[in-house]
Amino acid sequence: MRRGWKMALSGGLRCCRRVLSWVPVLVIVLVVLWSYYAYVFELCLVTVLSPAEKVIYLILYHAIFVFFAWTYWKSIFTLPQQPNQKFHLSYTDKERYENEERPEVQKQMLVDMAKKLPVYTRTGSGGQFIQSQLERELSKNLRKAKCMFENFRNTNF
Repeated sequence: MRRGWKMALSGGLRCCRRVLSWVPVLVIVLVVLWSYYAYVFELCLVTVLSPAEKVIYLILYHAIFVFFAWTYWKSIFTLPQQPNQKFHLSYTDKERYENEERPEVQKQMLVDMAKKLPVYTRTGSGGQFIQSQLERELSKNLRKAKCMFENFRNTNF
């Protein structure tokens, strides 16, 4: 008897959570609808007097509104995806990580494990290599330009 009561409570809490998770969506939809009313009816149709301006404002607003509505719809109704299995820690790596007590060693373990993943970033050290590579390329180009300018300036006509 006791177990059925817990299951009913758990089901009720899940239902409340599902209902409450839609509250932010409802708030955003209401704000968007209010902005639609304020812009289209109050500003464009009542305040703006020129028909050409009304048409331009309404076309631009509706183009942006359709893009926003479409992306918001996609973000709300697209189901979350599970990461691929190669991004999960193996059992041995997980055990090693959980048994390690020092946070700096744990961090280094994660960095070492992440190096094996098929994730493409600038560099493992935060991009300094590419930044220095770009700086070298830029300075080389500047030296070339300076030499060309010097050669041009030193030529006698």
